Amino acid sequence: MLPLSGIFYERITSRRFNSRATFEDPSVRQFFPTVAAYSDYYAALVDALDEAHVRYNQPTRVELLEVSAGPAVEAGLRLRLRFVGPNDLPLRWWSASLERTDEWQWRDGRWWVVPGKV
Repeated sequence: MLPLSGIFYERITSRRFNSRATFEDPSVRQFFPTVAAYSDYYAALVDALDEAHVRYNQPTRVELLEVSAGPAVEAGLRLRLRFVGPNDLPLRWWSASLERTDEWQWRDGRWWVVPGKV
């Protein structure tokens, strides 16, 4: 995984996402340019993890599947990821997973996670 994104995804691994403590954690929020951007990303991820039946909205690992360049004007990268965790459905002992694409953008001298772009 890319160094900065690796730090971000390590911080969200094994954390319960439908928790106020995780939402208010400044070590996760610092990767977003605004509180609104963080709130949008967080809400979308919680909803997607719930729909994927990841138990407690708590991924145990995040795998980087692909990195591609975003639109040239925005100087961004798209990371295709797989979030994996225990399955929340009854009698399913195998893992549940969610594949999604996150966009990272270079702005103001640093990389930011940009929600809702893909």
